[in-house]
Amino acid sequence: MSRPYQEIRPSQFVITLGPGSILETGSGPVVLKTVDALFNEIGRNPQDFEIVDERLSRLELNGARIARVPTNAELGLPSDRTIYPTHAFPFWSLCTQHRPHQVLYAADGGCPECPSVSSQQRREKAGREAIRFVQACENGHLDEVHWHGLVHEGGGCGTKHYLWHGGGRALRLVRIECPRCHATANFGQAYAKSWRCSGRIVEHGGRPAPTTARCVQKARIVQRGAANLRLSLLQSALTILDMPTRLHGILSDRSLMGAVGALHPLGLLDQVALMAGAERAGLPPDAIEYLKQTPWSEISKAVDQLLGIGNTASSSLRDDELDRLGQAATCGVPAVPHPHPGSPPLFEVRQDDVRLVQGTDHRQRLRVAPVSRLRMVMVQTGYQRLDPQKAEKVSTAFDWNGTTWYPGIELFGEGVFIDLADDSLTLGGSRANQWNERFRSDPHGDLSLHPAHVWWHTLSHRLLRALSVDSGYSSAAIRERVYLSVRDGRATGSGLLLYTVQPGGDGTLGGLIALVNRFEHVLSHALRDVDSCSNDPLCQEAPSVGADGVACYSCLLASETSCEHRNQGLDRLLLAENLP
Repeated sequence: MSRPYQEIRPSQFVITLGPGSILETGSGPVVLKTVDALFNEIGRNPQDFEIVDERLSRLELNGARIARVPTNAELGLPSDRTIYPTHAFPFWSLCTQHRPHQVLYAADGGCPECPSVSSQQRREKAGREAIRFVQACENGHLDEVHWHGLVHEGGGCGTKHYLWHGGGRALRLVRIECPRCHATANFGQAYAKSWRCSGRIVEHGGRPAPTTARCVQKARIVQRGAANLRLSLLQSALTILDMPTRLHGILSDRSLMGAVGALHPLGLLDQVALMAGAERAGLPPDAIEYLKQTPWSEISKAVDQLLGIGNTASSSLRDDELDRLGQAATCGVPAVPHPHPGSPPLFEVRQDDVRLVQGTDHRQRLRVAPVSRLRMVMVQTGYQRLDPQKAEKVSTAFDWNGTTWYPGIELFGEGVFIDLADDSLTLGGSRANQWNERFRSDPHGDLSLHPAHVWWHTLSHRLLRALSVDSGYSSAAIRERVYLSVRDGRATGSGLLLYTVQPGGDGTLGGLIALVNRFEHVLSHALRDVDSCSNDPLCQEAPSVGADGVACYSCLLASETSCEHRNQGLDRLLLAENLP
């Protein structure tokens, strides 16, 4: 007998699922409600499960806070106790126990051609037989297929179920018939059409009131298990701090940092103001005494790091990370312990382990720095439906007592940072010129279209495959983070972080950083036969028929768990024309 619930990991919730996603359970498909419904359900405050990352909150989340999804173990509940609120979706089901037709019925009424059963048995049967089709639009709305309108074209005769004829290899073979008035519709034709959208945000509950303005976007019928039905939008930040653990733990207090964040932009923050803020925040006497004994220069530097303004040349969180990783590769960073005892260190780079590796064509020298400890905070800021290029973003933020929160996860692991040891990256050739034209013509200035970004991104995917051979990790377990700073259309800094992380524990076991000592072999393997692909000439000629770059699953494309750009902005020939 299958379990009526479904176990999910907190990292799985943030990275893959989240509010508005359809989860398959033993009792049928359900939709996850908004995150505030979880905390109302368990009667806890999200502050009890807060992940503190001031730089990410301030620079990318407009000051919103981050809360992780608690587990049953943390709450002291049995593992089979359901804690996350959901509701059954879709509402219609298909009974396949009849011949020569099947029966499409509303779940509350049950199948009219089956024997009468109790309401509980009727609900269980409807969950097992839930129809696999739903309706969605690019504005993020999700709803049932409007079966009445599909068959009766806007009218209706009051029937509560339909007869489902045919099936098998193609939807065009399916015919849906009304048993009362015998109106029919071809489901294959309906599947290909556009439909009026109801404007329903399914995680909020039922459909909007009829007086509410309807969505103007056309909806499509899709399968509920389609990969593009819900695409998570993630924002992440690497924790790179070089301050005493005790100081980090004190300054991470939310009340204190609220006062610091208000005073710092006005130039009113000094040691006197900080001490007054610490007392108002109710910090313990030993913490206040520690702040009194710490030199103001050290406190000021730590505040800048926590607020993400330590480097005035950095215009974004990503630029700041690139600067800090470059400094760490140059000078090294000793292990920064976590402020909470028992948690893994936040960051560590051993300078003696940093290596310079000559490129295969001796045009560039790569600096390879093993990051033996790192902490990554990932936040799900929203999701899209159907088309990631055009779809609107639906936020996953929730309000709690006037404060905005996002669901997030804290991950620990290891990585390898790679940048250029010499001058900046200079690219040439026909593919570089084409990407440069695309970048200049893009109205949004998308950095993923810059030829330098495409070069690093393509090198990243080749290295992902090569590292997975010897590291002990699958290519799907290794993630990428491509860095590029651009001013006036010219790349001023760039690099690449390949890392692997997991929630809690001790992170990983060193299989990735152990390969730094033999990185020449990894690089050689990654760039071998980069100018050819088993799908050539189709792969090589893809841009001539409208593709962005020369890339396919045989030569470049990676798992969605690895690529933060959904396999866009890749070009094998650009890398082949500019081998390092």
